[in-house]
Amino acid sequence: MTRRAALRGLGGLGLGTILLLQEPGVAHAQAIAAAAGALPSAAQRDEFWTRDRTVWVRRTSTGEVIKSTYWRNGQLVQSEYERLCWFARDTTLERLIRENSPHIRKALDSGRFTREQVSQWTMMNPIIFDVHYAITSWLGWFNMARPIDWTSAFRHPITNAITEGSARDSWHMRGGAVDARIPGVPIEQFGRFAQWLGAGGVGVYVGKSFTHTDSGRVRSWRS
Repeated sequence: MTRRAALRGLGGLGLGTILLLQEPGVAHAQAIAAAAGALPSAAQRDEFWTRDRTVWVRRTSTGEVIKSTYWRNGQLVQSEYERLCWFARDTTLERLIRENSPHIRKALDSGRFTREQVSQWTMMNPIIFDVHYAITSWLGWFNMARPIDWTSAFRHPITNAITEGSARDSWHMRGGAVDARIPGVPIEQFGRFAQWLGAGGVGVYVGKSFTHTDSGRVRSWRS
């Protein structure tokens, strides 16, 4: 999906976010106002994707927080993009390397990977950052600005193999997925907004309390 294609979801942003976050009575009143002409104009919708794009996220595994403007003047800011890619690194693999884990030794001894291939980071698909830019903005519009908690982002095949419930061909291994939650926002609402964007796959994991977003084909599931 192109960034421009996501405008289809954001076209009704004023109404859609209200319906997702507000109480039913408030949502009904706001929907009436939106129907009367309160929705953003086409120019406003275009401006959303042409302006600077900032994400505000936190890694739950390390406590690190980053607020990065990775897109400016119509293009990726390479230094910020790479900074975000490092932020999205596989922190589990990082720990396994530090501990000289048997999982690492086994992968190397088998010849499956060379030491150079056991890397905890990769170039992430920018679409994932665009999705989280939209979510960061969604929170800001409701005066709920706060970092999005990333519980998992890039995942090396070694880590993926030992992660319970992970798909064998997980988008995490391709740098195209993030698992996240938002403090104070039910994961179902997070998931509904992500689905509405139509940017890729969305999985709501109620028991584990996170929402998965990826840059694959548009689909959704619940677990």
